[in-house]
Amino acid sequence: MKIHTLIRFSFFCLVLGGVILLSAPSNVDLTNNNLPMFSKGFFAGTDRLGRDNLALFCYGSLSTIVLVVPARILTIIVSFVLSAFSLFFPKKSDWILSGIVSVSLAIPSLLSALVVISLLPDNPFAIFIAILVSDWALSYETLTAKIREIKQSSYLSASLCMGAKPYQLIFLHYLPALRDMFGFLFFSGLPGVVMTTALFSYLGIQTSIGETGPGLGEQISFSKDYFDKSPVSVLLPIVAILTLVYSLGSNQKKNET
Repeated sequence: MKIHTLIRFSFFCLVLGGVILLSAPSNVDLTNNNLPMFSKGFFAGTDRLGRDNLALFCYGSLSTIVLVVPARILTIIVSFVLSAFSLFFPKKSDWILSGIVSVSLAIPSLLSALVVISLLPDNPFAIFIAILVSDWALSYETLTAKIREIKQSSYLSASLCMGAKPYQLIFLHYLPALRDMFGFLFFSGLPGVVMTTALFSYLGIQTSIGETGPGLGEQISFSKDYFDKSPVSVLLPIVAILTLVYSLGSNQKKNET
């Protein structure tokens, strides 16, 4: 078993096992705050509110995975729909989308995402929209370039000569040819979405799903000033973020091969 496979397997087993065996870290217990590692009932100690550090690690990691996967899928779907629009309406797309894409690529992704969050403060889907706005332009450009390449293929020309309809071209030619590209965009974008989500959480933006406690970035922000009393409360979410990025990056390399 390769080392990155072992790391991924061990990490996801730990997260899943922790979520099954441990309660969500949403309760405050000041009588057990800042406990060190290997304390009775708290293997990884507790933070300054008495929350189990291991539970924070597991539930924060799970919330991140549950958030970034559908957010990345949404980004790819929207990018493909816009790319298909540019395929069938090239003149309109050049006039409408080209300028928007240029501006989106020029503006820092974090800035555009924060603007969305500020405009939709109470919307439960604001975080998904923010990730979409910050990330769609690059995926759109990649898919559009690939679609233009497919458009010039002899197979597609033959289908057009035989009277194929536009929707038939999508299902018979474009989607099969874009399958590997979809996989590449999905896995290559996941590490960036993880980091974006962690940064949002650090800045105080709600990224956790349901009653699962604070996100990984929020855990770092909350405990960083008390590092001398409970260093594990800061180090564990950092390890979780880095392990998620590494694990998803390893998936990308596997997909490329």
